[in-house]
Amino acid sequence: MKKILIVAMADSVHTARWLEQFEDSGDEFVLFPSSPHRRIHPKITRLLSDSSQMKISIPFGLRNTGLILAAIDKLVANRVRGIWLRQIIRGFNPTILHALETQGAGYITHVALTHISEKPFFILTEWGSDFFWFRRFPRHNNRLRQLLTQVDLLSMECQRDALIARDLGYAGTIFPPYPYTGGYKVHTKIETESIIATSKRKTILVKGHTRFVGRGLLALDAIEALVKSISKFEIVLYSADPSARRRARKLARKYGLSITSYRRGALTHDSFLKIFRNTRIYIGISLSDAASMSLLEAMVCGAFPIQTNTSCADEWIVNGKSGFIVSPDDHEGLVKAIRTALDSDDLVDEAAQINYEVARKRLDRSVISEISRNFYNFVDSR
Repeated sequence: MKKILIVAMADSVHTARWLEQFEDSGDEFVLFPSSPHRRIHPKITRLLSDSSQMKISIPFGLRNTGLILAAIDKLVANRVRGIWLRQIIRGFNPTILHALETQGAGYITHVALTHISEKPFFILTEWGSDFFWFRRFPRHNNRLRQLLTQVDLLSMECQRDALIARDLGYAGTIFPPYPYTGGYKVHTKIETESIIATSKRKTILVKGHTRFVGRGLLALDAIEALVKSISKFEIVLYSADPSARRRARKLARKYGLSITSYRRGALTHDSFLKIFRNTRIYIGISLSDAASMSLLEAMVCGAFPIQTNTSCADEWIVNGKSGFIVSPDDHEGLVKAIRTALDSDDLVDEAAQINYEVARKRLDRSVISEISRNFYNFVDSR
């Protein structure tokens, strides 16, 4: 039995989906919350309950103090949570210390390990923008280089980010890139025959992030430019920040469009996938991403993906064939991509078949679960 100390965002569905893969592993887990959370994610709450087979706990005092500790740590460079984590490392004596995400969990772990002479085996899992976006800022670039000297095993979703890690000076072992947040139920070919064809669907799904690197408003600009072509479509805006919801209401009033907006966290994952299975076009615009979960979900559900080139989309789809990869700075290019996906039934149907084959080989739950089950065993093989 391994003792695994996870440092991660306790309110994140990505953390939850990672942990769910190990519910029946028999290993013992301790979760150290790294984010200014207001609540523990419901999936993690279930894992913590008596009904779960998982041996997992959150240290006393850390369930409801995320906001306070994060506010204090802004002033003292993660020292409070770093020192607290250091004490838990010494008390729990984990076989493996695993930080999920870098700018929060990774930096806190760096502080914790600074004054530990015999550290546990340290794994860092890099999330979407951790390296690609933050390396451009001198302060973060320096912190990333310092952190990576402590890492024994590095994992990520994209080959792109493996190359960036090497550029940042990482000389250690890199786990083969794969989607770490669990796989999906990919339908069999017989099952796909009963699913509505992509060309017959009447929903356009738009990621509504506008904060940090999200550029949902650019997607809505393109929607407005195509208002005559999409008047018969239902537009669904998900994970929508307030500015995106306001813009959506204005568009609906001005043009009589049917637009439904969902706040971040308003949809369960199952409800979200149900919408995807009725979506013709998915649009995700951001300044930085890795293998966008929404892109992968579009592939699994047969929606035609349009994703920005600031992600690792080119490691999953072929531009112009199984989706479109666009620049966040190219309004006309985005408009053209959406218009083409609206006009060409053959394109979206053929893309769905191509993406289905990729999903079956690379995203099926059985495939991902097998990789994840062996993830922590990788430590024993070294």
